[in-house]
Amino acid sequence: MRRLKSSLLLKLILAFWIVSILGIVTVAFLAGRVSQLEFSRFVNESRYQSLVDDLSTYYANNGNFTNAAYLLEGAQSQLGLPTKEYLVVDLNGNVLLAQAQHIPPGLPSPEFTRFGFPITSDSHVVAYLIPLRPPKGQADNLSDILQRINLNLFLGVIFATFLALLFGWIMARNMIRPLRHLNEVTQSIAQGDLDRQVIITSHDEIGTLATSFNQMIVSLKRSRDLRRQMTADIAHELRNPLSIILGNAEALSEGVLPATPETLEIIYDEAKHLSRLVDDLRTLSLSESGELHLQRGLASPQDIIERSASAFGIRASEKGLTIQTSAARDLPDIDVDVERILQILANLVDNSLKHTPSGGTIQLTANLDDKNVIISVQDTGAGIQPEELPFVFERFYRGKQSPGRIQDGSGLGLAISRALVELHGGNLSVESQPGMGTRFMISLPAVLS
Repeated sequence: MRRLKSSLLLKLILAFWIVSILGIVTVAFLAGRVSQLEFSRFVNESRYQSLVDDLSTYYANNGNFTNAAYLLEGAQSQLGLPTKEYLVVDLNGNVLLAQAQHIPPGLPSPEFTRFGFPITSDSHVVAYLIPLRPPKGQADNLSDILQRINLNLFLGVIFATFLALLFGWIMARNMIRPLRHLNEVTQSIAQGDLDRQVIITSHDEIGTLATSFNQMIVSLKRSRDLRRQMTADIAHELRNPLSIILGNAEALSEGVLPATPETLEIIYDEAKHLSRLVDDLRTLSLSESGELHLQRGLASPQDIIERSASAFGIRASEKGLTIQTSAARDLPDIDVDVERILQILANLVDNSLKHTPSGGTIQLTANLDDKNVIISVQDTGAGIQPEELPFVFERFYRGKQSPGRIQDGSGLGLAISRALVELHGGNLSVESQPGMGTRFMISLPAVLS
């Protein structure tokens, strides 16, 4: 019973019923009142209009009402009146003609004329016909007619109330049905079932809510899958260096391997690899959650690309590669954390060095595109297969092995780079064709004066 009282369906039904019944009762009351007044007015006007017309004709012919008493007597006989009940008064309330046993007190008075029917001549009001007592027979008939009108109004109210209750219940149930379905899906999601979807049956606010809810389910499912995949990837990435470190340490402790510099260097290198992996995961987590704080400042795009090229100059020479830089004239500054931008470029240039064969070229360029500065890293390496392009920024994705491509590192560099660029309010994209190299483009808002 308590659940029924708190049910939204019951609240909607009661709201529909209360509003409908109040509207029906109000309309019925006003309709009955207006019907009574208008019907009484119609009856009175039709009852006395003939006498008013006769008096108007008499005045038009004679200019007075001196001998017009027979008109009042004739009207009495036609209406079956038991007593005399008419007065004819002028505009000031003076009695011009009387057919009544008692003259009302207060005459003459202009105020008394508001109870009468105007008698006109040449479109001017010359007197008023004032009935002093309504005919009993006619009053009884009028009462019977009004009772029948009120009875019909009452029956109409009962029928309209029944329809309001019926359609109010149907409408409330139809409105609640999608919400109940939404609640069922919500409970399923709370239990871990992300494969259900809310059925959309309308395009109103409830339909919009269902659409947004389905989008949320898709996002939750994608996040769940990414979390599972990331957990599996992290476990896989950690397993290799840990296995090497543990295997060598165990062999050293048991005396199977001698403690040579070469053995210790292997353990040291794997420990560094493990440390870099942990640092990369921490950086990626902080940047994607927005908790990585940037030390922003104005910087020249040309200076940034020249610093990046200079940092990799020796490695490029050792591989027989050429690093070139070019920047458009009068480039505006960018508001960035220089060290983080250099970290992004380091990841991109490092990839280019790995995937570009000897004799190739790596170009670092900076240009202005509308209100954004575009910093590009383009190489003449093996390129990326079209089916791999959508996945290059995912965590731990290294792509398929192909000639000229080296697969090493943690697989987090591009994911970190994209997260850092987006943290700056920019965008990182890639273009590539197999055998024709790859171009990464960093788009950052320019500081325009």
